[in-house]
Amino acid sequence: MAKEVVYNGNARQRMMQGIEILARAVLPTLGASGPSVMIQHRAEGLPPISTRDGVTVANSIVLKDSLANLGARLLRDVAGTMSREAGDGTTTAIVLARHIAREMFKSLSAGADPLALKRGIDRAVACVSGDIRGRARRGDQESVILGVAAVATKNEPGVGRLLLEALGAVGVHGAVAVELGQRHEDVLDVVDGYRWEKGYLSPYFVTDRTRELAELDDVYVLMTDREVTDFIDLVPLLEAVTEAGGSLLIAADRVHDKALAGILLNHVRGVFKAVAVTAPGFGDKRPNRLLDLAALTGGRAILEAQGDRLDRVTPADLGRVRRAVVSADDTALLGTPGTAASRARLEGLRREAEQYRALKPGQGSATGRLHELEEIEARIAGLSGKSAVYRVGGVTDVEMKERMVRIENAYRSVVSALEEGVLPGGGVGFLGSLPALAELEARDADEARGIGIVRSALTEPLRVIGENSGLSGEAVVAKIMDHPNPGWGYDQESGRFCDLDAQGIWDAAKVLRLALEKAASVAGTFLTTEAVVLEIPDRDAFAGFSGEWAAATREDPRV
Repeated sequence: MAKEVVYNGNARQRMMQGIEILARAVLPTLGASGPSVMIQHRAEGLPPISTRDGVTVANSIVLKDSLANLGARLLRDVAGTMSREAGDGTTTAIVLARHIAREMFKSLSAGADPLALKRGIDRAVACVSGDIRGRARRGDQESVILGVAAVATKNEPGVGRLLLEALGAVGVHGAVAVELGQRHEDVLDVVDGYRWEKGYLSPYFVTDRTRELAELDDVYVLMTDREVTDFIDLVPLLEAVTEAGGSLLIAADRVHDKALAGILLNHVRGVFKAVAVTAPGFGDKRPNRLLDLAALTGGRAILEAQGDRLDRVTPADLGRVRRAVVSADDTALLGTPGTAASRARLEGLRREAEQYRALKPGQGSATGRLHELEEIEARIAGLSGKSAVYRVGGVTDVEMKERMVRIENAYRSVVSALEEGVLPGGGVGFLGSLPALAELEARDADEARGIGIVRSALTEPLRVIGENSGLSGEAVVAKIMDHPNPGWGYDQESGRFCDLDAQGIWDAAKVLRLALEKAASVAGTFLTTEAVVLEIPDRDAFAGFSGEWAAATREDPRV
């Protein structure tokens, strides 16, 4: 295919246009009282999507101009990363990235050295990140959960209480799934479950595009430390599971591309319902994790050490769970039945953990003991863990889906707050880092300009929140910065200036830190782009067509 090459200034200018277009669509969603954005559904006849979630808006925007779309893609990526890692802060990251990229573009046009500019930005971001960590405070868990949930859900009543109950049941790092409910009000169910930090092997497994999740019901679980090399080995198992009306979760050491392609093709076409993930555990620890999972689900672990083969596995060897929810980063099994074998393993692990704790200094390697104890405690948490299912209520499907995204983000934001602490919300948390940034010395004028870009970016979220409230953004920033109380800010809900700390209006420190780091990283990519290579689309209706391809896919490009 022919290529178009666009160089330096022109490339940056057109990419900047895409950044501005996407940012202007997302900016109104920032803040507790920000308006919503209406998105036309991709399928004709289905109702539109109404959302106040930045990443949902960003992912819906694809521009005709390929180069401008690359700029928009940078912001889509930073929003997606924030959504996966912190849950909240997607719009904040876009606001920061747009501001940093815009100021970079101005500086480059004025003749600034891009390397010195980036060096100054990187130093400033590192300084602010360290300061945010240092200023974050860990308050009472209940008040933190309620406060952060209120900010993340834009003051949805009752959500914080249900999240508090969910985290109380499963722990901070337990499995909490958010699903569409069947009632007007929200409902929380706590069920037995198991979770590990390995996600799907391909995004084509996703069944919910909005939340980027692969969900399976009535799940059979194949657990093995062997590599899946041939799709044919799985076909009899998949056929048996499908005939039983179930779906298959394949947790394996590795799934080779040849086998993965067969699983994906049949999953996408709806022939089988199957998702492949990496099995829990690492190295020589994996068989024990698989044996734990097998005991919990009532199945049998297919292990290489036992001489097991995948082509001999039967449905009787598979574990059973009510539901599986798989994201890009983790897998949660909900409704694990539990067995006498799992309870026996749990008691054995608890006794083993006590033995390690009872060892005195000098009895074996201290580091080795610590690693073994951590592994045992992780296995205990898995075998004894529970999962919470938050069922989102509402009057219409549009309302429920919009609320579901916000509540899921709120849960992740609450976990982030419990991990690294909180700071005053409403954009005020960034302002506290300005004194630390003022002490940072630059080596030259262009590096100082880079530090200045980050300094001005720290006030940008607050300015946008002020404008979304119908006020002058600059006036709101000036009034808050002049106040001696570092927790003083603007409460959008009440429409007044007050002590945000006293009102329990907080942002997770991890969300603020990651938003700035991701924004600066993606803006740095924009800064260092000197040339862009684009594909020129072939307008021929038969472009890329071959008889073999048509026969294999049973599709005709002319249709």
